[in-house]
Amino acid sequence: MSKRKRVLSLGTVAMDIIIESQELPREDGFGFIESERLVPGGSAANVSVALARYGIEAYQAGKIGEDNYGYEFRKTLIEDGVSDKFLVTKPNGTTLHNYIITAPGGKHCIFANLGDSVIDLQPEEIPENILDGIDVFYTDLFSSRAAIFIAKLAKEKNIPVLYNMQCVPSFMETCGVAIEEIEEMISLSTIFSSGREGYLEMTGEKDYGKSIEMIFKRFPSLQGAICTAGSEGALWIDKEGLLNVEAFPIEAVDTTGAGDCFLAGFIYSYFCERMNKKDALEFASASAAIKCLQKGPRTKATLDDVKRFINSEKYQN
Repeated sequence: MSKRKRVLSLGTVAMDIIIESQELPREDGFGFIESERLVPGGSAANVSVALARYGIEAYQAGKIGEDNYGYEFRKTLIEDGVSDKFLVTKPNGTTLHNYIITAPGGKHCIFANLGDSVIDLQPEEIPENILDGIDVFYTDLFSSRAAIFIAKLAKEKNIPVLYNMQCVPSFMETCGVAIEEIEEMISLSTIFSSGREGYLEMTGEKDYGKSIEMIFKRFPSLQGAICTAGSEGALWIDKEGLLNVEAFPIEAVDTTGAGDCFLAGFIYSYFCERMNKKDALEFASASAAIKCLQKGPRTKATLDDVKRFINSEKYQN
């Protein structure tokens, strides 16, 4: 029996307060809350949980606060099958928590309370053996110094690095992450991923297809770059050119965490299962689509669920 692949994820770890309403907030508007619940979230943690459901040995690194949010996050992370071995608790700290307002049709908006922990993990708090046995390193650059430190170690050990720029550079700057750190992280990455707005802001372009080409040329050390474009699918670029994979046609229930599931699906299919680019992106898109059919920021789908979804007659041309 082959050894289970191991993925280390470092980045956003959070608890989410999900507020369901009939419409998103408007200026001077008024609405009713239909339901409200506390659930575990955080982009990097969502990736880890999805990977664990796909049979990957997932390890979550990051920093939480010594509060009820932090306690609940650690407890639910373990319950979801992810190792908390590299998760640090900040004494008297505040855990990142988000208020996610959802509306029919998969619409949502997010208000984040950063706390004082998620961007505070320092290189000196990272164990020397953190990459022992690890096959892939994933990060969203929270915390930036720690992420860059681990990425440098990964490069020395020839461990693939996937950096997902979850937030646009201007927002990252408000979180204390400089554009120079973002560019350094991209230069250390095997694969770089971002949404349309991230590419557009970094390049000043109006066409995200041109933007991804510009970024790929700007960072010659990259093996590939991905642009996730929601219902428009995903773009991949490498030295062989551009590849576009369409999104699956679904009626979304909740798009929260869809991008995280896309990346988990890509890590599983491309790095762990060695699928070709087209099949890997198709698997990643299916992983995201299934998440959109479920409420909450984390997927409930297994590997067999994704495979059945791809092979179902409903989605065959």
